[in-house]
Amino acid sequence: MTDDDIIALLDGQPPVEALEIVSLILDAHRASDSNLPNLEALARKRKRGSETPFDRQVLSVIAARNNWRPQLLAWHKESGRTSFQRNFLLACATLRGASVAHVYASTADLASVLGDSDPSLEGQQDPGVIEMIDSIEAELRADDTVNFNRPECDDAALEYFWVDRPLSRVKFLEWLAYAPLKKPKAALEKLPAAERQAMAERIGSFALRWAVHHRRQEPLRELVQRWHKTPFWTTAVQLLTSACLQTASASYIHEMLLRWAKTDNAAQQLATVEVCAGEFGVLYTGKALRRLVHAAGSEDPEVRQAIQKAVHGLWSDPSARRILFGYVIDWCRVGGPRLEAGQEAFKALAGSAHSDAPTLPALLPHSDEAEFSAPVADLIVGWRALLQGTEGFDQDGPASAVVRLWLDAALSHPHIRADVLKVFSAAVRSTDSAGMPGESPRDRLRAIARDWVKAAAIEQSAGRIELPSAGLAHRGVYTELTQLLDDGIIETFQQTLAQAGSGEESA
Repeated sequence: MTDDDIIALLDGQPPVEALEIVSLILDAHRASDSNLPNLEALARKRKRGSETPFDRQVLSVIAARNNWRPQLLAWHKESGRTSFQRNFLLACATLRGASVAHVYASTADLASVLGDSDPSLEGQQDPGVIEMIDSIEAELRADDTVNFNRPECDDAALEYFWVDRPLSRVKFLEWLAYAPLKKPKAALEKLPAAERQAMAERIGSFALRWAVHHRRQEPLRELVQRWHKTPFWTTAVQLLTSACLQTASASYIHEMLLRWAKTDNAAQQLATVEVCAGEFGVLYTGKALRRLVHAAGSEDPEVRQAIQKAVHGLWSDPSARRILFGYVIDWCRVGGPRLEAGQEAFKALAGSAHSDAPTLPALLPHSDEAEFSAPVADLIVGWRALLQGTEGFDQDGPASAVVRLWLDAALSHPHIRADVLKVFSAAVRSTDSAGMPGESPRDRLRAIARDWVKAAAIEQSAGRIELPSAGLAHRGVYTELTQLLDDGIIETFQQTLAQAGSGEESA
């Protein structure tokens, strides 16, 4: 730490960079003298000796901090260097911790993806594992994994390729995303699930670093599309979530997820929704909801289901409920894709219940709680949007199930009965204008309520409802609701006549 060259490296560095340098110092300190690289050219450039182990340790830290760029350049330029050796270096750097048999087989796949001649690894025509490991100046461990003697040399090799071969990046990303999924059989070795998981996490960290550094979404997009519906999907979502919370990557990843939410790619939309459903949504509720509203236009059932799960997840955090419900109601007030998002979100919230009162909708006040409860005026807006969005009468549809839940609540909890029926009647007032006969929101609501009463009567006759008055109570709620609906029709007629009369007077 007191060496002049190390002091120069640390000078003015932020804490994160300083910790990376300290990590390199520890790596060099732990390395045996025989494993320290010969860096005479760097020693001459820095005007210091390279005779002692300490000098070689310092030079190793300096070289690693510079991504081993001069040393990798010299290695690539060496006479007789083959494409197979370069691909093997790249495969070893990417698949750190995998067995050398897996790396060797993956090298052939990489060569094919990049357009090189496909090596024949069977027989003894092409170089074998031991020769290839020696050619990249690494060593074979006792557990048959490859170890780079130079600290951070594997990361540096990947960065070198990324800069050196810009036209091969897309193909390399395809191979990279597929690498943890591949199961080569020729080597008679299986890669354990834990090692595949570690490989996926390492590949994900590469993709994230490249995406943020170069401000290009392709590395992460390739992973998300390739890992969709695979065991590594959770890894991809966790990677994006972590990146959303880290200062160095947050701004770009937030922007990228907004673009993903607006695409028609199901995997990208699903990743965005699942990130918004997690810690990102709790800390940045407004941002998460803006992304959910764009993804809500997706026709993919998996995405739509994930959106409802995200809304439920955000609602489970009491501190986020007020802002969440405010956004949902705002969406319900407007047209276009936001209205559709509002309908889906409101349906998810209206269909959930209090954890300790399963018959009481979560949006309605709990008699024993002082938590957030939705204002009646906002509930009217939400129900109006949901009932407008229902085409025809679907006896088993999601909207019908939510209406029945609220009618059950009005029956079981007398203290909220008046509010529930008021919300329903106000939500369908003056809304059935241009629809076909029998398809107005008012008629749909009446049909659902009537079906609810008939279902109760059937259950009572079958003996599934023990109280004889149960069916009568259902009919009482239905009668009260229909009276309110009829009152709404009368008020609508009266308002129409009043407007016509005022129009004639002004004429």
